[in-house]
Amino acid sequence: MTTKRPGFDLGFWEKADLPFVHLSVFASMVYHAIAGVFRGKASPRRYDHFIMTNVIRKLVSRTSDRQKQYVYGPTTGTYETVMKKHGLNPETVPLAYGAEGLWIGNKNAKNVIIYYHGGGFAVPAIPAYFDFWLEVIRALNENGHDLAVFFPQYTLTPHAVYPTQLRQAVEALRYIINETGRSPANVIIGGDSAGGNLASATLLHLSHPHPEIDPLELSAPLAGVFAYAPWVSFSTEWPSMKENEWKDIITPSLLKHWANVYRGDKAADNWNEPINAPAKWWADVKTERILILAGGDEILLSPIEEYAKKIKSVFPETTYVVGADESHDAPFYVSANKETQTGVELRQWLASRL
Repeated sequence: MTTKRPGFDLGFWEKADLPFVHLSVFASMVYHAIAGVFRGKASPRRYDHFIMTNVIRKLVSRTSDRQKQYVYGPTTGTYETVMKKHGLNPETVPLAYGAEGLWIGNKNAKNVIIYYHGGGFAVPAIPAYFDFWLEVIRALNENGHDLAVFFPQYTLTPHAVYPTQLRQAVEALRYIINETGRSPANVIIGGDSAGGNLASATLLHLSHPHPEIDPLELSAPLAGVFAYAPWVSFSTEWPSMKENEWKDIITPSLLKHWANVYRGDKAADNWNEPINAPAKWWADVKTERILILAGGDEILLSPIEEYAKKIKSVFPETTYVVGADESHDAPFYVSANKETQTGVELRQWLASRL
């Protein structure tokens, strides 16, 4: 039985508000099902995407972080439920500094992907993450690969703030390298949104250690690093913040809130906002390849493009892909359980690295 972490219990009024949350989300769905017929160019091109995007945006904007954590439940609990649904045994290991590692696939596989989930550092992983990776593992292993995913559960805000989550992300990699004895050449790290931030910061830490986190020496470069719709800049002044405002599932105001809570009293630096790292820091990163993915309809598109451009200027083995008509984290939200351009690109890139 999974023990609930602090913060997943709500007060009376917070619980009493939940039926009204459901009502407002339902009302949003009905309204946008009608309004979608008359949508303009500032909205998602596809009718179903228009409805889903607006419903998700209403849900994430209408609820507090505490309510989100209560409704979704702990990441470990979601993981156990999904694994059992697929007839698989969940395997969880404790990590340093209060984190946990969740195995998806054969923990003795030759190759491992360490995956940091998104959610503004405040939202637990939803079932779509585990369904997505179970399908990726199945598809790749059926084609002769030997792959598993190691999914860290890091401490959510506001129960801990930066650099706790980065320290836990580094420890997940340290565990796979030092405790399971795998060569870095058989390890890929990646993540989406806030998890893409952690993957990027972890990569930077390997060659430019964070002053508050123990260094990690590698015997060889990592096989690869990927960042899916990475949240690499906390500024909301980018052009795409306005251009894609009504196409995406998240809002600039929500990003501001999450960034302020995550960073706490810490100033912006090269690890909590990886776009700040100078180009020369990317020239000696400890990986063979980098993949950066984004959706053409997401509000984070502009900073991601600048981020990709900076890295590619000094690290040519960088691939940047933009999925047409995709909102933020499309494979996990608006297009969950459907094939997306970025999802296909990621699977092909992983196959080439293993």
